[in-house]
Amino acid sequence: MKKTILTLLGFFALLPCTASAQKVTMNSAMQAFKKQDYKRAASQFYRIVFATSSTSKDKLAARYYLGVSLVKLKMYQTAAFPLIIAAKDAPPKASQKAFQNLVIISENLNDSTLLDYTLKKLDASDLSEIAQELYHNRMGQALMKEEKYSEAIEHLKKSLQLKPDNDETLYSLGLVYLKQNNTAEALPYLEKLHDKYFSRDATDPKRGTTAMGLARAYYQAKKWAEAVNLYRQIPKDHPLYRDAQVELTWSLFRWAKFRSAMSAIQTLHTPFYENFYDPESLILRTIILLFICQNNDAEKALATFHNNYASSYNVIADLNKSNRPPEFYAGQIESAQKYLAGLKAGKPTSYSGQVPFFIVRALIDKAPLKNKLIYIDKIQEEKNLAQRLFASAADAPLRKYALKILNERQKKCPQRHRQSPTRSPAGQRTRALPAHRRCRPPTL
Repeated sequence: MKKTILTLLGFFALLPCTASAQKVTMNSAMQAFKKQDYKRAASQFYRIVFATSSTSKDKLAARYYLGVSLVKLKMYQTAAFPLIIAAKDAPPKASQKAFQNLVIISENLNDSTLLDYTLKKLDASDLSEIAQELYHNRMGQALMKEEKYSEAIEHLKKSLQLKPDNDETLYSLGLVYLKQNNTAEALPYLEKLHDKYFSRDATDPKRGTTAMGLARAYYQAKKWAEAVNLYRQIPKDHPLYRDAQVELTWSLFRWAKFRSAMSAIQTLHTPFYENFYDPESLILRTIILLFICQNNDAEKALATFHNNYASSYNVIADLNKSNRPPEFYAGQIESAQKYLAGLKAGKPTSYSGQVPFFIVRALIDKAPLKNKLIYIDKIQEEKNLAQRLFASAADAPLRKYALKILNERQKKCPQRHRQSPTRSPAGQRTRALPAHRRCRPPTL
């Protein structure tokens, strides 16, 4: 009995020491955090979160600071997990701070699902001015996708008041008015954006991109001369040059400048562009030839279309009927990327993919697949960063935690949302130019 009592007394005597050691650990982690030693802070906060001796209060605080430390280290995927838990369980003020960091994470990962979840939980009045600007900007874009244009405009204008020269907000305001077919309201925002970069060199990427956006707005306003002038500003080495040539041709065609339109479209029908997927340009060329009564040439253009694309469409139809695993399609993308890298380096190799190269190349450049590829690259970059930052034995638990999250992310890459075609207020498609070109200038 005496031995048992002594054992119990010894156990209780240890309790203050354990609590004290826990406080020292929290203090040490906070000191590292305040000194901006986020690597050491993250490792220590992680231990507190998963230590059986930690109090629930300490665990909750440690989760929040673990998430923030990982954000500071640009480990955004890993940071989201502790911050989501902290945002759910923390008191209101701390919860708002956690959600603000989740907005930063979703912004850097371009993760619309996380962003939508976060925005629903936030109140703009509780945010800092910088966070408010981002909040209103993202709310405006989310509402625009839902076709709630009036509410989107309200949020975007609030964002612009906080940051008047924000490229993305100016673009979004122009775009939402174009979706309403209100070109008079759209043009000032896109003109301001274009003017901002017009003084730069002609080869500057943003100058070409803003010119393209404004040209599309002028096209929608049926201001053909202004549109033509802007499309002609896009240099040959700009990524949007091919799109610009097609849209320039449409503008000249609608302006009844048929000979000039033919000259513009012919630049895309040279051997240099044979590896690009561009069926629209051949159809457009055929239409122009019919308008200028060159029927024989029109038939030749249609024959070229058939020769270039009919067999390719058969391949796609067969693939759609087959039950191919994801690895097959990943292999097609990898084959196209290798072949494209060889072309750009001037060392072309043989293409090993089953899907025609120019089709895969076009898909890689489109937002749904392009965003997913970027997302996958970011996951791999974060895995490399985790292994580099937390390479020591002391940091091994956090390294394993991060890699487990990132490996799961690689297995379950989320689908990106596809935007539906833009329609006029009456619900009719605009036929003269594809809706995505008429109303969707590329993201800046």
